[in-house]
Amino acid sequence: MAIKFNPILGILLVVVAIILFHISETHGDWEESSDWKPITNITEEVIEIGKFAVDEHNKEAKTKLEFKEVIKGESKVNKGIYYYCLVISAKDGDFPHNYLAKVWVKQEEKSKNLTSFEECKVENEMGANCNFTLI
Repeated sequence: MAIKFNPILGILLVVVAIILFHISETHGDWEESSDWKPITNITEEVIEIGKFAVDEHNKEAKTKLEFKEVIKGESKVNKGIYYYCLVISAKDGDFPHNYLAKVWVKQEEKSKNLTSFEECKVENEMGANCNFTLI
């Protein structure tokens, strides 16, 4: 009995391999320790990325956080992809909280992706413990 090659399964295997490669390549870029720079000027573009992060988190987690401001952040560019780690202030009901958001942006494709969104732990009344430098 001869084994027949199914072209549909072959194509499906190639597509899955490409997707997995792309996901692992993008994830690995967060972990590389190259050229993270503090964002010294919170521009309208950075604010829009912060708003995007809160909106995406609200969709994914079914929450109703209200964006307030980008407090601080770091960014880098790697292989044409812009990576942002932002500390964002957002209101949850009547109470403001700080969140650490990681977003990548492909400007030529006009696409963004929220990869992480976590509440920062408050150390004391003076501020939050938001260590977001990725090394």
